[in-house]
Amino acid sequence: MPKKKREMQYRYYEMPEDSFVLPLMGQTWVRSYGDGIDYLHFHNYMEIGICHEGTGEMIYEDKSYRFEPGCFTIIPPNYPHTTNSDPGTLGFWEYLFVDCEGLMNCIFEKKEDSARAAVEELYRRPYFFEKGQGEALKNDIMTVFREQKERKHLFKQKSDAFLIDLLTELIRLNESGEEERREETASVKNEVGDMERLMPALSHIKAHYMDEIYIGELADLCALSETHFRRLFHENLHLSPLEYVNSIRIHEACRELRTTDKPIRTVAFETGFTSISTFQRNFFKFVGMPTHEWRNHPENYEYKLQQYKISTYEGW
Repeated sequence: MPKKKREMQYRYYEMPEDSFVLPLMGQTWVRSYGDGIDYLHFHNYMEIGICHEGTGEMIYEDKSYRFEPGCFTIIPPNYPHTTNSDPGTLGFWEYLFVDCEGLMNCIFEKKEDSARAAVEELYRRPYFFEKGQGEALKNDIMTVFREQKERKHLFKQKSDAFLIDLLTELIRLNESGEEERREETASVKNEVGDMERLMPALSHIKAHYMDEIYIGELADLCALSETHFRRLFHENLHLSPLEYVNSIRIHEACRELRTTDKPIRTVAFETGFTSISTFQRNFFKFVGMPTHEWRNHPENYEYKLQQYKISTYEGW
């Protein structure tokens, strides 16, 4: 009997205007992680997390690590993971969600191929650093947290500078570990996780949701037949590829509706819908109310796809 796929949740974050980082900090993040939760989740931005208190298990798709104070994680977008505190204990994590594409485009201005290659390198794999490992990276992370907390003059610029240093060091770390990765890949070539196989398609959808997207092209990116791609996609995300694309488009549409006064028709076409009726139908399905009603009540910025065994939320 095939192994039953775990339920998965897509947690969507909206990046602050004129910023490449969204910090989640403070005592609200003291909690029992994973309490009552039996599913993995993934995000639309790179997640950097640091553990200040507590112990438990960090799960990356099919791998698990023991966490303790002083460890930190770097997880690319669309990578399934979850954090589980030891039973009866509290943990304290703080997080940075980073717009790597935006930062790389700033570094490689007018060099789109170089920016794209850098992003692909950053998104190649997740990292788990035990206490005492990766101290240079950890220092950059702690500096960004400090700047975001103190918010002194030019804190955004200083945060960006340390994020760029962090990301470039991460790329160098990838390069130095290339030979080891090749050996590891050769030894486990038949054990590649399903979500890892789908990542090229998920990344493409994130970057090109506003364009016309063909399922065959997504399948080609993953080196899968279209039939196999559709089956694998639905087994893991409990959504069809088209439903997933539309969920991304609706998230972006909500952001536009909340932060601009663009006409609804303009928002629909700019987010990739080919007709206003298709846009309105999908908006109601994902958000639960018509666009004009939602625009008048933006506090209802929440998404639940309970009918699909994959839930989509704005953050936590």
